[in-house]
Amino acid sequence: MAAARDIYFNEPGVASVSWDADDKLVLVEWTGWADSAEFAALLDAEVRALREHASSRLLADCRRQKVLRPEDQEEADREWIPRALAAGLKRFAIVLPTSGLAATNLQDRLGKVPSAIFDIAYFKEVDEARAWLTR
Repeated sequence: MAAARDIYFNEPGVASVSWDADDKLVLVEWTGWADSAEFAALLDAEVRALREHASSRLLADCRRQKVLRPEDQEEADREWIPRALAAGLKRFAIVLPTSGLAATNLQDRLGKVPSAIFDIAYFKEVDEARAWLTR
């Protein structure tokens, strides 16, 4: 369990963002749906954690993520990607949502990011994603 200072965002029924000191990566664990403010706060927490730990790796466990508002996803594309890159993001592992629509939306949005910007890989299991990030 991460120490309290390593928790950057924790909203029950939405998600948490924490620093995984063992594998030296930022870990996002979705537990449901986020409104616009919650999604923005979550993305801010990811950037802050990447920056504070000088990390280049992000693992998003999206298995329980629900479909997000398209407007929020578009804003994330415009604003979060440049901020995450500036914070040092180089490898992004995503465990896909079990919701087919949420998984499709996520892959469609991130599929538009040029591979030269940062590496993105999709997985069905957290262990696979973690192994890819830490190799």
